[in-house]
Amino acid sequence: MITNRLKRHLHWAGGRSPAQGQQGLTLIECLVAIIVVGLVSSAIAPALVISVATRVQSQKAEQALELAQSEIDRVRLLVERAEANTGNLPPSTTITGTNPDSRVAEVPGPTYGAPVAAPTTAFQTRAASLNGNQFAVQTYRTPGRFVGSVPVTFGMGVRVYDYEAVLSGSGNLSKDPAALRMVDGAGQRGRRPLVALYTNVTVGDGRTSLCQYIQHLDTAASVPTGCN
Repeated sequence: MITNRLKRHLHWAGGRSPAQGQQGLTLIECLVAIIVVGLVSSAIAPALVISVATRVQSQKAEQALELAQSEIDRVRLLVERAEANTGNLPPSTTITGTNPDSRVAEVPGPTYGAPVAAPTTAFQTRAASLNGNQFAVQTYRTPGRFVGSVPVTFGMGVRVYDYEAVLSGSGNLSKDPAALRMVDGAGQRGRRPLVALYTNVTVGDGRTSLCQYIQHLDTAASVPTGCN
């Protein structure tokens, strides 16, 4: 009893009650904590947005590369099997000047507009999807050299755009690939291809393939004996 009275006396002498030592945070302290949390969140949010957008762009670029390479492989396989003809090859476009097959990258980008099921010109795109992502693919070739309807050699280009990029605008989209760097939104893929691949396709095992190829490169060049 005496001990309890002594404890109460000491608390009263110090101007404090036993309950005062157990008080929680004040309103000001709560407000300060809320402000600090808000400042930290606002500082982190932009970095998170950039990180997510950059990751999405990188993922789409990888898928676009897969689509472009698969289209080139498809055409090469048709040529190797001697199944290629003007009906199942990409649309052709003329490149003025010398060595058009080596300047296939100079062809302008596609015109704005919704992709079509079967492009009939080099400036239309077709829709393609991979793992839930939608793309618009421009595929074209140079006239090259044909024997009848069978190709001997031609240049080929494939550009893969984000699907949304081709829907609205006027004129032609850019032909230069988008720079794959940190972005906070669509970045350059809103107007440029994610991937652009160019190659030459040549029949290598035909009876007159070499002769035809030499004549295609230079009509005045000397050709091996026996060439038609």
